[in-house]
Amino acid sequence: MLRSSLPALRAVALTAPHFSSVITTEQCRVTSSVALRVHRSSCSVAPLWMSARFYAAVTACLHAPKPHDVVGEAEKKAAEPHDEAAFDFHFDPMAGVRHDAAVETAKKHVDHVIEELAPPNAPLEVLAKIRTYLVQHPVDSLILLGEVQITHIENPDTGIEDRVHLSPMKTKDALEQAQLRKMNLVQMGARGNELAYCRIRRERPWILKLVQAEMVQAAGAMGDPASITAPSTATPLAEGETPTPASSQQQQQQSQYLGKTKALIDHQFRDAVDTHFISWRSKKVVQDIRKGHVVKLTIKDFQSPEGAIHKLREMSNAMKTYAETEHVFHHFTNIVANDHEASVTFSPPTANKSGTIAKSVRHPTEKDWASALTRMEDACRKAGRIGTYMKSGRLKMRNIGASTYRVDKYGRRVS
Repeated sequence: MLRSSLPALRAVALTAPHFSSVITTEQCRVTSSVALRVHRSSCSVAPLWMSARFYAAVTACLHAPKPHDVVGEAEKKAAEPHDEAAFDFHFDPMAGVRHDAAVETAKKHVDHVIEELAPPNAPLEVLAKIRTYLVQHPVDSLILLGEVQITHIENPDTGIEDRVHLSPMKTKDALEQAQLRKMNLVQMGARGNELAYCRIRRERPWILKLVQAEMVQAAGAMGDPASITAPSTATPLAEGETPTPASSQQQQQQSQYLGKTKALIDHQFRDAVDTHFISWRSKKVVQDIRKGHVVKLTIKDFQSPEGAIHKLREMSNAMKTYAETEHVFHHFTNIVANDHEASVTFSPPTANKSGTIAKSVRHPTEKDWASALTRMEDACRKAGRIGTYMKSGRLKMRNIGASTYRVDKYGRRVS
């Protein structure tokens, strides 16, 4: 019995190294110690069923599918629909035809639109300026794109353009919505050649404001100042609408928002800003007050309390001058002065119990500024510092642009 099993064991010992080299560690882990153990078993006794089990295991491992092949096929099948969606392109053969038709329609209607929007007796330079404006912001039938999205709609009572969230629609439907409100559809921007972002508003006041300077100059030369803001006779009045004088129309365009105060807008700047910054920033602050916002002037970066209060006072004086010229009424509510910041808050007028609204511009007085400076100096002295930063004497490289004299890399003039 034992002698008859020795040839079979020798055959297993001879074939074991061959199978161990073929089988990888991913398919079946057959270590080299097994082959050595079987090779040494020629002198030992082992039953025949061990060799049969070994051959069965080897055969199962050889015919088993590779794990990376299965994963690769699964990833390939999962990626196929995404690849098809990524390159999904539908060619519209009529898109070019519709665009050409819209261009031809706009060419036919552009003169009629200019005639409706332009003031009467407008000179050629005014008409050219309006034509250029309509190229940038097409109106009504001049819009070339077939799909629009309305972003703002003007409130006919207050004249303020309210933000709306509407889905894209056809240009024809948007024109109907504008005509129902007796307003214009104005394109403000576009996304490629597919979607136009539009507003529904009265475009004629914007056109009159755009060409007001040219019309004033033309009226001064012709001696007809009444033609500056007079309504066009080519535009018919709506049903039940009475003609209003030009002065009341101009007053409605520049009227201040009177109602519930809006969110606070914080205008922050440093104590090292120049006169040019104060000039344009003060106008921006007054325009925010005109729209109904509470505004706050804040200086958080200052070298000394005197510099912060002085620069804050300069901005306040510039605001007051511009607001009195434009009739933007407001008043200051409080002054904050400590070791961290110096700020002034202004609020638009609100109605009192009797329903009247104050029509005045009230800013801090000399006593208010002196008190704020004293409080700020005391707070800085208690905190043990003069300001929030210290100006460094180190030179910085500057580029002053083209000049008629030589300069070094720090912007200083070289003789």
